Amino acid sequence: METLKAKTRENGVKAKKLRKEGWVTGSLCGHELDHSLAIQLDANEAKRFLNNHSVGSKITLVVDGVKYLSLIKSIDIQPATNKLLDINFMQLVANERVKAVAEVVFENEDKARGFLTCEVRQIEYKALPKHIVEKVVIDVSKYKVGETLTVGDLEMSKDKNIEVLTSPDINVLHVVSRSRMKASAEETEEGVTEESIETASKAS
Repeated sequence: METLKAKTRENGVKAKKLRKEGWVTGSLCGHELDHSLAIQLDANEAKRFLNNHSVGSKITLVVDGVKYLSLIKSIDIQPATNKLLDINFMQLVANERVKAVAEVVFENEDKARGFLTCEVRQIEYKALPKHIVEKVVIDVSKYKVGETLTVGDLEMSKDKNIEVLTSPDINVLHVVSRSRMKASAEETEEGVTEESIETASKAS
């Protein structure tokens, strides 16, 4: 399990100031802690870490030299600049189930046999720390046009140690022929154009 280092944040120091100095703010919560810990992490180190980790990842968080088995609960990124602002963690307890999410990752997209659609990119579930699923990797090259993969079809949905909360009927993957998608797009564009002309005629 990978490790990420942090240190407690000084009282009274504003997040804006810390970010200018190259830090990312965050917190660590958990009922076994006396109180939530306000922390700060080196921005460059945190960014590199998130290249291979995301919300739902289980990690060892080291705060001032103390190790905490933790789960990444949320990541706050500024949309306009894509700047990493905050990372929040939750301490894991060995014998307690935790609510988490598993990221859906498509593999071999360049070998896909058609256009790929997906209704959900994260699967919500509950499990003990030892049964946490960080990612659901799907090799899309194995699926033919017209085939669908639902949440209920996933291995984690069949695992008795995991309680999947996302509806089993939701599509994780559906493969549509590219010609059908092109035709659908053209019909939509044509419909919008005709509507625009009609609206303009009425206006005149």
